[in-house]
Amino acid sequence: MTRKLLPLFVIALSLQACTTSQMVATKPEPAKSSVVIEPEELARSLASSQAPSRAGSKLESRPILLDARKLEDYGPAHAAGAQRVDMSDWTRASREGDGPKQGLRNVDAWSVRIGALGIDEDSTVIVYDEGGMTSAARAWFILRECGVRDVRVVNGGWAQLCPALDPRLVQAGSPGEFVPTRFAAREPSDVVTREELKRISLDRTRAIIDVRTADEYKAGEDKGRRSGHVPGAASVPHKQMIAESGRLRSPEEIRALFAGGGTEPDRPAVVYCQSGGRAAFAALAAEHAGLHDVSVYYMSMGEWSADPSCPME
Repeated sequence: MTRKLLPLFVIALSLQACTTSQMVATKPEPAKSSVVIEPEELARSLASSQAPSRAGSKLESRPILLDARKLEDYGPAHAAGAQRVDMSDWTRASREGDGPKQGLRNVDAWSVRIGALGIDEDSTVIVYDEGGMTSAARAWFILRECGVRDVRVVNGGWAQLCPALDPRLVQAGSPGEFVPTRFAAREPSDVVTREELKRISLDRTRAIIDVRTADEYKAGEDKGRRSGHVPGAASVPHKQMIAESGRLRSPEEIRALFAGGGTEPDRPAVVYCQSGGRAAFAALAAEHAGLHDVSVYYMSMGEWSADPSCPME
């Protein structure tokens, strides 16, 4: 693979902006789950993988890096070797249709889409976005549901990773050619359907957590569309899970937030939002905090509110 790094003066402004914007960031406690990787850890790993061994080979194989930002952000500066993943396309493909083999269940299409990135079920994949982590979390969730076992999200995204990287590990333009691999996506296993959520809402066998904003949660007029929330759902806005530093809150704080939404050790939970991204982020935060029984109603309120048979509060 050919990687052409621009001279340092070409990307100096991008690096300066990244550094300035993160002057007040503080280093959080280490994550207790492999679903999140700290920017400093990734920066050290990438620097080590660039250093040649005595035999002239790399010290370790690099993970597959995915950049989930918009093209206009990716082009000027990204981590060396990072492939851009078009999250607009992934979002549309993961939600379109209403048949048994649509959306995430269209395993043939996802096999091609993921395999084209050189990813298989044994790959180590690290994803970052601009910093909100919802786009990266959506990519994490899709890849995991399709059968990629080791996927991690950069805590705080590019806003935190950029100033941590050696300038030589920041590049512009295309990272080069990648070799597609054969990948067989599996059927999603942790996705709650609309009919399943109807039953959960009635029997309350699981906590239901709405991670949209408080205003979205409230019932009221919304340009002629039904608004409100799934009956029995508690409101835990996803931004409450992010600290002032721009990174995830501590596992203890996240567990407390979920407990406030009705999650207990012997009672699993299901999360939803409007279109799946914030719910995926909440699932990521939950697993980071050691809560491994949190499922996602991925189609979320976009589907629920459009179906008159789905009750609203």
